[in-house]
Amino acid sequence: MKITIDTKTGEVKVGGKPFNEASEANKNLAETYLRKAVRENTMLSDYEIDSMWMSYRYCIGRHTIASHMRANDIWKHCRNRMTKERQLFNAYDMNREIEQRMAFTYPCFRFPLTNLNRIYTTAVDIVCEFMEDYNIQSKEDFLKYRDIDVILADNERGYKLETTTWEEWLRPQVLKICQNIYDNNELTEEEAWAMFEKWNEGDQEMIDTFDWKFKPLTKDIPNPENFYFLDFEDLFVWNDLVHCFDHEHYHKSVLVDGTECEWFWTWTEKSEKRDDGYYYKAFGYKKIRVPVDKWNGSYTTWIPDEVIEKDLY
Repeated sequence: MKITIDTKTGEVKVGGKPFNEASEANKNLAETYLRKAVRENTMLSDYEIDSMWMSYRYCIGRHTIASHMRANDIWKHCRNRMTKERQLFNAYDMNREIEQRMAFTYPCFRFPLTNLNRIYTTAVDIVCEFMEDYNIQSKEDFLKYRDIDVILADNERGYKLETTTWEEWLRPQVLKICQNIYDNNELTEEEAWAMFEKWNEGDQEMIDTFDWKFKPLTKDIPNPENFYFLDFEDLFVWNDLVHCFDHEHYHKSVLVDGTECEWFWTWTEKSEKRDDGYYYKAFGYKKIRVPVDKWNGSYTTWIPDEVIEKDLY
């Protein structure tokens, strides 16, 4: 089907007919081809850049299907339509938005501010690596931590972690409260902590004595029964999009079939095979290689270790 555009009059013809006189099927086909041509042959307009920026700022951290699908829409309509430098900035800016989401929950991940406009390691990657490094096997293990400070470092990952558990944060404050209530500065940390544990277990004498002090102190401790990883997992699609734009961290390998593939590292949910022969979601996440040209935000195509013949970079 031939599509022509008169640059003087702006008239569009489809199959020799003016656009408005073409069949609905041909109109739809023409529109599809024209949009494809624009995507593949033009840079983003200022309006499109602003729309992309505003949409990911709004969608990251939200839990709707529309928000989830927006990541793929951005990649489909914006990839290769910006300078390489702008793509890196987009990756950095989206990752900063994810970092902010991780800083307003407990455990609280505190990320450093940099002026590099570059990714050292993405926020979601850091959380998943933390869970591996600290052998997090349950919600309870995860929620033991109050603060995780991410510190830039000259190592392979580009960062190191300093952690504070709830117990580590509470102990000095509990000691001070107990010493003040009993007017006894010789009271030890272990003695004070024993009182706190009795209060936490429901000891009525401790409740009568400490409730007014310990309740405000512990109000932000998450309850495992009301905690779900879904809020975190909703960020995975955006983490993938960050990796898509972050071309500085691409890898390329030769596969066993002789083809070359460019890919990035990311994370996905672990699964386990049960007695019925089906796979079910398991606790935790695993690191996978995802081909850049296969990612679409809806389903994950990944490269198993056994099909890698040789890594090129």
